[in-house]
Amino acid sequence: MPRIGRVRGSALILVSVAVLWGGTWPAGKLAAAHVAPATVAVVRFALACALLWLWARLRGARPGLPGRADVPLVLVLGASAVFGYNLFFLYGLRLAPAADGSILVPGLIPILTTLLAWPVLGDRPPLRAALGFGVALAGLVLVVDPVGGFGTRRLQGDALLVGAALCWPWYTLAARRATARFGTIAANLYATGAGCLLLLPVSFLPGGGWSQLARASGGAWASIVYLGVFGTMLSFVLFFEGVRAVGASRASAYTLLVPIFGVLFSVLVLGERLRPTLAAGGAVVLAGLALVQGRFRLRPTRRHEPGPGDGPPDLAVAD
Repeated sequence: MPRIGRVRGSALILVSVAVLWGGTWPAGKLAAAHVAPATVAVVRFALACALLWLWARLRGARPGLPGRADVPLVLVLGASAVFGYNLFFLYGLRLAPAADGSILVPGLIPILTTLLAWPVLGDRPPLRAALGFGVALAGLVLVVDPVGGFGTRRLQGDALLVGAALCWPWYTLAARRATARFGTIAANLYATGAGCLLLLPVSFLPGGGWSQLARASGGAWASIVYLGVFGTMLSFVLFFEGVRAVGASRASAYTLLVPIFGVLFSVLVLGERLRPTLAAGGAVVLAGLALVQGRFRLRPTRRHEPGPGDGPPDLAVAD
């Protein structure tokens, strides 16, 4: 296939990934509005885990069970990207507009990952990147609109969404070690499976949603299926294909489109209002992250591929 055709095909694939990830925000809000978040997350990742295992088998991989010495690392993967992230993500969407989350979480993840990678890995951000993160942070403040009219409910939801973003850097750092030890397919299967097991007891606590799931509408079921099939498994596979074609650095740039599609779908699907501060803040966030992308490159581990969570894959950065 001619190179220009490969590049165009890869661009289409990676834009499709951004569309799929953008769709997780309204889908998550619709699902969490009808079914308890822990139950939504269990079904989502059980479905994604089964499909990822099938995909691994089709690729000729045969991931086995992790060894006893590997259990702590696997638990960190599942507790951060699946258990913690998704509880914050879904409970936050019960309280805050999906458009808020679609900008706050993708905007905060690279900032928080860089701040954590600095003391842990010694990855000190250069001046231009620090400036870009500062611009993005200012945009996030605009998104929240602290001087505007918002209620306690929305403020609590935005705080929970910030909690989701806080979970992801820990997964990013753990995934570097896990992919080197297990290989990428096995690492993601372990993360998804461990997260499901951690979420399962929570789904049976008072207020759990299994009875709600049985009575859920077709729209709620469709949202959960979307999260598992399209927002997790299919986007993972497509992003991997994009990384193979154009490299991790170029592929990561397409994650800047996720907030755009997230806001667009939140307005179109949920009828959320596009506040002036949301639009302005989102534009500032994108400008700041674009400045960062122009200076940074991803520094993946061997055979690195994206993870099972809703944010961009590995957004830790290097000089």
